[in-house]
Amino acid sequence: MKKRGRPKKISTTPVHATVDFNQIVKLKDICIDERMFQQMESGLALDQLISHEGGVPNATNIMLFGDPGSGKTTLLLDLLASIQLKNPTRKCLFISGEMGKKQMFKYTQRFPQFGVVETLFTSDYTDHNTKSVLEQALNIGWDLILIDSIAEILDGVRNDNGWDRKVAESWLVDECVKNNKGENTSNKFTTFLLIQQVTKGGIFVGSNKMKHMVDASAEIRKEKESEGGGTYVMFNKNRNGLVDNKLYFQLTGTQIVYSNVEASKVEE
Repeated sequence: MKKRGRPKKISTTPVHATVDFNQIVKLKDICIDERMFQQMESGLALDQLISHEGGVPNATNIMLFGDPGSGKTTLLLDLLASIQLKNPTRKCLFISGEMGKKQMFKYTQRFPQFGVVETLFTSDYTDHNTKSVLEQALNIGWDLILIDSIAEILDGVRNDNGWDRKVAESWLVDECVKNNKGENTSNKFTTFLLIQQVTKGGIFVGSNKMKHMVDASAEIRKEKESEGGGTYVMFNKNRNGLVDNKLYFQLTGTQIVYSNVEASKVEE
């Protein structure tokens, strides 16, 4: 039986060939395109939680996970739409692997601000290879991409290519890093907002590979009634901003109401 998965990379360089170490540099001499340090402001309270500068940094990967129905998609769509409205020249994309056009139409009627977001529905491309569709879409070049959810996208890629989860995750990591570095037709230093699922028991779906590759990881939690019963988002890992600080929010009929950040711990 033929083993599935990505073929092993075979190096043509002799094992004991002399290595050129000219790539070793002093940290002060590293040259980085200044556009990679820009922030995308949304005007929401989330800006201060995500980065010390206030906004979503370019060339960054941010993961959000939480219980089913906790508000992950709504929260990040609100962030994406707000950035698009505040920065019309930015290119933002929502890749929906969870909901189709009918569901999103009803969703947008409830939250009209979502209407400005360009959206790719993977359900519209079932006759194509999911891997190819996503690679070509990403190669267009975007400032900010929201993927909902990682699990659904990986399942599509696995089914279309006969890959196991490990290989599919490696592919997605490679694509994120490639576009972080601006390797797309528009030379956009893409930031990814990645929604990941958890089981009803709160267990993270998939391996920890994706968690390790992201620059920031946040979760949505709902407190017990004895603790106030509020819903909040909090980063447990953040290379650009605060960790262990709770930002409470509430979903109303047509909008998301944010409270002030509760400073339970400030990153030093």
